[in-house]
Amino acid sequence: MLTESKDLIEKINTAKKPEDIISVSNFRDEFRSILKLIHPDVCSLNGAKEATARMACWKDFLENGKHYEDDCGILTTNGYWAEFQSSEPNLQWSFEHFHKLKSMNGNQAEHFNKYIPKELSGQRFHFEKRSIPLSGLTLSQEHVNWVLSRLLEYCAYLEETGWVHCGLSPESVFIIPETHGIQICSFYHCTRVRSKVSTISAKYQNWYPAYLFDTNKAFHEIDIEMAKKIAAYLLGAPSGNAVALRKTHKPEFVNFLVSHHDNAHEALFQYKEILSKNFKKQFHLLTI
Repeated sequence: MLTESKDLIEKINTAKKPEDIISVSNFRDEFRSILKLIHPDVCSLNGAKEATARMACWKDFLENGKHYEDDCGILTTNGYWAEFQSSEPNLQWSFEHFHKLKSMNGNQAEHFNKYIPKELSGQRFHFEKRSIPLSGLTLSQEHVNWVLSRLLEYCAYLEETGWVHCGLSPESVFIIPETHGIQICSFYHCTRVRSKVSTISAKYQNWYPAYLFDTNKAFHEIDIEMAKKIAAYLLGAPSGNAVALRKTHKPEFVNFLVSHHDNAHEALFQYKEILSKNFKKQFHLLTI
């Protein structure tokens, strides 16, 4: 028993995430079982107090999630669900747009659905795999390569549906660390292509292409440009201005980020060529 507790304490104190120790589906029962072995009241081993505190933090996170602020309101997530709390009209629009996109049929529907949550229950989106908001993250180039590729694929699929997302941001895009997949979790600003844009993200107003403020019309250029702003943000340019990356990152990659694109399929094709020429094709493990 002593050896078991010692090994468990060391494992908890070196773990990167709660899933390394407990299963999300049964975390409450497993939490109680573990505390019976390591709680300082019953265990005097070094590190027991720290391990118990970490377990308590993880339990609170899995139960209550972490809070972010999205255009639609307060967003809370624990990595397996994302729940919104906002004024009813905002949520109603967001959820209606989600259901419309989710119900799309056609040759690309199966691929498109990989980029949005599997279901919406009440005000909570549910994920098939652990998904983390991009908000506040800084990632290395090889991981950003994957994220931008997924974002441009999403833009290309969305282009075929006749919708413009109009609000891609670090709070609305989640990354699946194990696969570099993405989940889009906010649809408040979605607008039919060539229709009037009623709302935009106030927080990321400077990320929108200039033409929008002259025409007030939704075109796919909006999503493409905001996807590229997210890439710059993840590389350490919080303003989304990729020009600041010219001295530290590959010129062809940065030039792509600052170039104009109004067709998602063409942008995706060009981007994949840049990746092929400048980076080795391999999977890089992401641990967050």
